[in-house]
Amino acid sequence: MEGSPDDVPTSGVGGSFGALAPTTWFGIPDVPADYIRRPRLFRLLDGGATSPLILVSGPAGSGKTSLVADWLSFRASDGQSEWVTFEREDEAFWPGVLGGLARLGVAVPSRSFPAGTAAVDRQLLTALAMVVARADTSVTLVLDGYEMASRDVANDLDYLLRHSGRRLHIVIVTRVDPILPLYRYRLEDRLTEIRMVDLAFTDAEVEELMRNAGLALTAASVHTLNQRTHGWVAGLRFASRFLGKSGDPDVAVAQVSGDSGDIGEYLMGEVLAAQTPENRRLLLSTSIPVVIQPGLAEALGGRAAPRMLSFLARVNAFVEPVPDHPGFYRYHPFFRDLLRAELAYEAPEEMERLQRVAAEWFAQEGLVAASVGHYAEIGAWADAAGTVVDELAFAQLLTGGADDTLAKALMPIPDELGDPAAFVVRAALAMGQGDSERVTTELAQVSPAAPSAGDGQGGALSLAVAVLQSIHARGSDDAHKAFELAEEAEEALTDGRRQTRADAQHELSALVSASKGIAALRRGRLSDAHELFTDGSESALSLGSEPLLVECQGYLALIACLRDQLSEAVSFADRAVATADSVGIRLRDRSAAPQVALAWVDMERYDLIGAAKHAKLAAMSDAFLGDRVPGAMLALTRSRMQAARGDLDGAISIVEKTTEGIADGSEWLAAQLRLEALRLRVAKEDVAGVVSETRELEEAFPAEVALIAADVGLVEDDDEAVTEALSHVIGQGGRPGVQMAAWLAEATRQLRNDAPGKARAAIERSLRLAAPEGLRRQFHEAPSALAGLLPDDASLAANSASVRRSAKTVRNGRTDPRVHAAADSPATLVVERLTEKELEVLGHLAELLTTEEIAETMFVSVNTVRTHVRNILRKLGVPRRNAAVRRARELNLLPA
Repeated sequence: MEGSPDDVPTSGVGGSFGALAPTTWFGIPDVPADYIRRPRLFRLLDGGATSPLILVSGPAGSGKTSLVADWLSFRASDGQSEWVTFEREDEAFWPGVLGGLARLGVAVPSRSFPAGTAAVDRQLLTALAMVVARADTSVTLVLDGYEMASRDVANDLDYLLRHSGRRLHIVIVTRVDPILPLYRYRLEDRLTEIRMVDLAFTDAEVEELMRNAGLALTAASVHTLNQRTHGWVAGLRFASRFLGKSGDPDVAVAQVSGDSGDIGEYLMGEVLAAQTPENRRLLLSTSIPVVIQPGLAEALGGRAAPRMLSFLARVNAFVEPVPDHPGFYRYHPFFRDLLRAELAYEAPEEMERLQRVAAEWFAQEGLVAASVGHYAEIGAWADAAGTVVDELAFAQLLTGGADDTLAKALMPIPDELGDPAAFVVRAALAMGQGDSERVTTELAQVSPAAPSAGDGQGGALSLAVAVLQSIHARGSDDAHKAFELAEEAEEALTDGRRQTRADAQHELSALVSASKGIAALRRGRLSDAHELFTDGSESALSLGSEPLLVECQGYLALIACLRDQLSEAVSFADRAVATADSVGIRLRDRSAAPQVALAWVDMERYDLIGAAKHAKLAAMSDAFLGDRVPGAMLALTRSRMQAARGDLDGAISIVEKTTEGIADGSEWLAAQLRLEALRLRVAKEDVAGVVSETRELEEAFPAEVALIAADVGLVEDDDEAVTEALSHVIGQGGRPGVQMAAWLAEATRQLRNDAPGKARAAIERSLRLAAPEGLRRQFHEAPSALAGLLPDDASLAANSASVRRSAKTVRNGRTDPRVHAAADSPATLVVERLTEKELEVLGHLAELLTTEEIAETMFVSVNTVRTHVRNILRKLGVPRRNAAVRRARELNLLPA
């Protein structure tokens, strides 16, 4: 230590300033042995060295004193700086200040200054100011530890600073902001401030601190530790000691907390013990939630809570206001650990009561996940389940994915809990996990059970059961029954309309529409299915329910595939993929339908590499919810890929195995698979019994059955049978792919009849049908007799190139998120200004935060964040989050 109370004179050069308290001392304190020098903060201090006032304010253990001591030792070697440490709140201020000035050679006035907090005579203060102003050089005085709560002291120091001719620079190091008119200093640009947000360690500084302690943590562990400590220096030092005793420091990072050990003792002694009984009660009672919101503060801590929290934030009591959210506060995680542990120990019944208060408050605000989290903390699972059902929030368990906050909170719900709402919640969780058997078991127990306590508003329980049954029926063997259950759920939703949670009811309606659309699709009612998915897509878009929007658009893409409308299929599928990517939905948590559609399109355009890639991506999805449509269409695509490789037996095996999984062989979906198997048999020239097997499919697929009959006739060289079969296809309308194949069959027939001109004309008709959608598969599967004709004919080759260009153009459009060079061009302009909230979300996207993390950070709903993300993508003209960040940096909306 460079100074002590013992070497301080009682009078300066020509002056007297009263008795110095025995615990006030001079000299720059030593820094800790493991101190990390912080150049970035040196730069802030250097920038404020000419300011009259530098304020370094932060809670206990934030490294304030060490920072300024290191800076002063490193920078101020001219002897024009002095340090005064006040060890007690009631220390006499002016004796310490004057003593410091005297040590700097300032001739302080001979008259005595007050030893307490009384106002200084203005003439005396003016005399001191004049002495300082006439000094040859400026002087810097560091005042460490003095809590300036006296208005007189503050006014006098302010006067001295304003009248000392910029020769006096004061550095205040404190836990509590002085009551100086800081606003005026800021306005006049005469103040430099360093606060906790600056004092907090960066990941790089944490890594250096840990390395100096002999710990080699991974980058992820360093980041986790820093997030947990909020960069609090004392906490990090204590953590390094704890981790040093662990066999696996990276694993032990998760065990670092503030409710025990050195960290707990430090916070107890330095922070909690220093509070008044009233403040202590408030701290304990408001430690229940992670973030204290307006309204919740009063519910937990009484009417005076907001005012008291504001005061505690000002005095750096480990309470901080949430940026850009007036009236919102949060505790340092370690301090909250300690407070909650103290509350649970001192008053466990009060702890449970406050948890219920918070849970009920969040439920009333529609924040179901937060409400359930508080019920879960006290094991009130019946209340948690009742809230989910009553607020119709179980839809979130189906669409939110495995990382959904609500799903995570409900995962530990006991299996033995017999409450009806618990059955519903467990069924919804099982449905989200694809456990069909568990869904059936749980729902079967609801009907005989007594009504739930949460079932008093509009029959929420019965509505939940109806909706879940309709969704579960997606994977049932009976498509007709699935359609009926969807209609019953629609009726239940209509009967159960309530004034509250309208958004949840709309999401349930959209889910039911999707389930009904799937049932309609399985029955071959493509137009009905298209209308239902369109309605569902519009509802999901208005609600901001991206998972549901992805599913509905994916199914619209599948319907377009079945109609050979490949360009429309790509448009829907690419929009679905872009939507899922933009909000960070993982592959396993999104519907497989968009990727199945893209695989189908690539197969029809004979892009085998693309088809294989999308088939692989589709298989990574767990979000089938038992639905068979994407699975069946993926099987058809894989079968065609296998056939393209020359493995017809393998192709047949794929569709036959998939067909076996559909109990109702007469279902339209199963019929599609059976037709494909028969077509492949004909391609193998295994035609025995094929025509008779197609007869039961003729009513649903007349053109396809006739085309198979024509192919059988070609194999059997039965020209009359071929002509008869093709007469039911050619010129009768229908899908372009079927018409195209029919004209290829006709071309084969004409070649066999020695009519090459007519064969060429038939092929040209086929190519004209193929060109608009880029259809290519049928050419590659055409009889071998045509294989030599296509390459040898210049006009056909040109047409083929045109078809390929058409397909490429579709893929290179802006709706394809995989090829978005145009969208990423710096020349694209932002035509609409981003709002402040959108800019805030954009900043979080640059930090790689997930949608849920952004929602938690901004204290808004996930749907609100998704809406902001969609607006950002639209305004920046990009399809994905990472592209938005790149564009924003190009436009200087974000730092490079």
